[in-house]
Amino acid sequence: MLFRSFIGLALTLACANATLDPATSNTKGKCPKTLNCSASKTSDDIQAAECAYNTRTHETQTFAVFETDHSHDDSHGAPYGTCSAYTCEVPTSSDLESDSDCWTFFWDDSGAASGVGTGCIKSPDDGTCGCENSDGEFIYGGDDCS
Repeated sequence: MLFRSFIGLALTLACANATLDPATSNTKGKCPKTLNCSASKTSDDIQAAECAYNTRTHETQTFAVFETDHSHDDSHGAPYGTCSAYTCEVPTSSDLESDSDCWTFFWDDSGAASGVGTGCIKSPDDGTCGCENSDGEFIYGGDDCS
């Protein structure tokens, strides 16, 4: 129960600065080898779906890199990990290297697959689909949180 409370708090803190704006493409299992800039925002202990469904920067976010933390593999909404959001030029497919723990989300058509690529954002308490509003409150069944 304490772990779920920790994850819930982490989700609340991570989502409080996020804006619902789903990625339009993604490349699963690949990370950029090099980057044109530093991350504008890094969020720890969040779901891959949160990384894909939300922008995390005040400037125009161009892509985000999600790296899995396997210590949370048994939690509702897994995979959990670190999401780093960027506002610089997106990496090309030749700039990406294979990494099974990595997922790169794009806010353009640069990804290998269209759409967010993940399932829904899930409640850390029971796995129900929904979203979190800007106050960090999980809205069960919600898909238009802002």
